[in-house]
Amino acid sequence: NYPVERTHSRGNGELRTRASELGTVTCDLEICAPRAHNQSGIIMLHCMRKTTSAWIALSLLPLLVCSFHTTCGTRDIAPRPRTSSSVRIALALAVANKEIRGERYGVANNSTIPTPEEAAAAVGVRPSIEASKKTWQRVWRLHGSALPFLHTFDSCKPADSNLSLRCLWLKALAGNDRSSPVYDNGLYFDLLPPFSRTIVGRRLRWLYPRLHHANIEMRTAFLDKAVGNFISSVRKGSDSPCGNAKLVRLISIGAGYDARSVKFVERGAIDEAIEIDLPQVIKAKELLLGPKRLLRRRPWLNEMSMPTLIGADLNQVDDVNRILEGALKSGSKETWQDWHTIFVFEGVMIYLNEGVPSKLLEICSSVLAENGLNGSLCLADRLENSPGGDKDLGGAELARNGWDLIDWSPKPGLARHMLTARLLRVGDR
Repeated sequence: NYPVERTHSRGNGELRTRASELGTVTCDLEICAPRAHNQSGIIMLHCMRKTTSAWIALSLLPLLVCSFHTTCGTRDIAPRPRTSSSVRIALALAVANKEIRGERYGVANNSTIPTPEEAAAAVGVRPSIEASKKTWQRVWRLHGSALPFLHTFDSCKPADSNLSLRCLWLKALAGNDRSSPVYDNGLYFDLLPPFSRTIVGRRLRWLYPRLHHANIEMRTAFLDKAVGNFISSVRKGSDSPCGNAKLVRLISIGAGYDARSVKFVERGAIDEAIEIDLPQVIKAKELLLGPKRLLRRRPWLNEMSMPTLIGADLNQVDDVNRILEGALKSGSKETWQDWHTIFVFEGVMIYLNEGVPSKLLEICSSVLAENGLNGSLCLADRLENSPGGDKDLGGAELARNGWDLIDWSPKPGLARHMLTARLLRVGDR
């Protein structure tokens, strides 16, 4: 559906394609045949920025170079005549659909989902750039294909379970931005493998356009602030809306390789942290948080109470219920009331079986209410029975599962519902 002007010239191995409306991104790849049989070919990549997509190509150049060097760097290229050794390729990164991702959102378009600019402003971060859906998909696939090469020499080498590893890299990129509210002094960066992590370091961070890491930065900023607000409320004492609790417990459901628990432990803001995820994810995360990686780079954490990691399939809701019962009822019964429990869901419900997300919300509230405990909910995920950003639908879904909506801040993307909620008492349900 998109008119594209194409010109082809076969002379001297040249092929050009020009998108007449969106401009052209020209990448010249010149392969010079070596004069000796066992020498490696020389590849020169020149990117000229004319559109947003060109900037994406330039910013992801380190990933491309790493991938190409690993797969092709040791291959021999047979000698060829000089006249046929140069191949020039001009690639148009213009998309088949001109629609900008998120442009249909916002009040002006009668949508319950705000625009990226509105959603970003609500949490105090810069918005993502304007780019088409295909551009977002292309960059996402490129990042995924680069992961094996980025972790080639990684002694921990975690699996990319439900895209958790990609999110770790994106959070490290956002966390290295000193101007962002999610700046973490290199915490997520310290979970990445040596050498290859340099490409998302502070010196190269500015190269990357605000695409996926900007989207994740929004929900990170929202959740960090929401958790911090509940902690502050608990520390205020008996007059706080969090009741008489004196201690704070943070339980992350489906945490993946997220380091929010470690962040608040490092700050001394919470008294206990528990994370629940798939056994293989937990096994990999134990290595990331252990003496081979995080504890070696941040040795002061050895003196702190690191998160308790528990392996479980979240689709097996009975197992999750048993784990939460054991966690909340640990110690003597007299001390149960001293704890305020904050449940965190981030980008996990979209991967669960139908009906499980609502059931997990119900389990979290029931375990608290039935034992006379207090707690709250911080979520940046996708609620069931609430396809858009309608606050009433979201509030109704929470109420059915024992939660009273406090703050509602939807955003574009799959994990579109950002919210906080307090526990509904049994009599109020």
